[in-house]
Amino acid sequence: MDQANKLQYQQQVEKYLEGNKVYNIFEDLLKALIIKKPDDPIQFLINKLQEPETKKIFIIGPPGSKLLELSLTLAEYMNFHCVSIGDLIEKELSKKSELSQQIQDSLDKFQYVSDDIVINIALNQIQHLENEKKSYIFEGFPKTRVQGLAFQKEGIIPDAFLILEMSEEKIYQCCLKKLDTEPFSKLDKKEELARNHSLEYQLNLKQIKEIYKNQYFSVDGEKNYELEDMAQRLKYKLYNNAPTRAGRILVIGPPGSGRSTLAKHLCSRYGFVYISTRELISNLVNKKGTTGKEAFEKVNKGDLVEDRIINALIKERINQTDCQLQGYVLDGYPKTEQQLESLNELNIQPTLIVIIDAADDIILKRLIQRRTDPISGRIYNSIDEADKEVKSRLIIAPNEKRDVVQLRLKRWEDLKQLIDGTPKYASVIFKVSGDASLNNIIESVCYHLEKMN
Repeated sequence: MDQANKLQYQQQVEKYLEGNKVYNIFEDLLKALIIKKPDDPIQFLINKLQEPETKKIFIIGPPGSKLLELSLTLAEYMNFHCVSIGDLIEKELSKKSELSQQIQDSLDKFQYVSDDIVINIALNQIQHLENEKKSYIFEGFPKTRVQGLAFQKEGIIPDAFLILEMSEEKIYQCCLKKLDTEPFSKLDKKEELARNHSLEYQLNLKQIKEIYKNQYFSVDGEKNYELEDMAQRLKYKLYNNAPTRAGRILVIGPPGSGRSTLAKHLCSRYGFVYISTRELISNLVNKKGTTGKEAFEKVNKGDLVEDRIINALIKERINQTDCQLQGYVLDGYPKTEQQLESLNELNIQPTLIVIIDAADDIILKRLIQRRTDPISGRIYNSIDEADKEVKSRLIIAPNEKRDVVQLRLKRWEDLKQLIDGTPKYASVIFKVSGDASLNNIIESVCYHLEKMN
């Protein structure tokens, strides 16, 4: 089978698999096998296919962040059952038992209830829902590393994990507000209690993110979302809408905007080929020809490598078989008006153009702190990230010195205006703020990409 027929056959197969949700079915079955490890996997899969589809979502956020209200609204909208760890604890408190007294003692001090108690309460309720094959949202759990690991040990893995992110000051204010409610209103030193509880929450959150790094996604808890938009974000996380047809994605932005990290993540997540103009130029320089030497000198000065050279490198790379079959993400192209106009000549019809933008002062601050190891080529966001033996040899890359960065930012501003003034690309442009956290940038772009699909 030649490459043209292979490409056509692959597209037909992918269309069938997507249309019949075969990818989703296989993913769910494989996950169930790994978690349950049945003695008879074939019979287990047969039984699994006959069961109703169920999904589980965990949602956590700072104390006093209206998390329960959000969870109940989402559950009603999505037709899920909602479980609140706070409600379960309140129910246990009403029993007036020895266990309830231990819970009350923790609450009276504005402390977390013991992990063992919370885990047992949570497991009893969740196992009931699992047995009844119900989809559910679990609000406020897990809050600690111990709780998360306990659920993983029981084979309870969320299909999506939503985390409401807030600034340190906002988390502190939420804790302080919580202390004004019963039964905490009579406590002394509320500011100190709120600050300690806020710090404990942030430490626990960091550990939770590590445990659930493949399931969680963050949203800005200080922003007001439309209910439908929030529900759609969850649905796109629950049901794999990853683009399987070959995409042609351009990721552009100023230096230090997180452009390369985003581009690499998209390739890792969706199987695209990563194409970096920096790497193409580096490979050219390593060949030590006249053209490579010319390119090296320009990069060191912060100048752009000639369009004819870049275009030739791009053309050669995107016409290779892996790019044709898998699709690709172009990192840092186009950079000039001539390169923008060359997209047609190179037969690049973008399926998506991601524009990351950030304020100049933020970019300058990032790049001034950045250091490069001249031996390994590794880039460090700050000198503190490097090991002791590496720190002494770190340098500021020639194209990241203040005057050069300011020149590059001016070129970026010109390019941004050019793209904004090109109507034919308006329908495929997606803009994201480079001021946001890297995780939020990645999730926003992935959400948009999957929504397109």
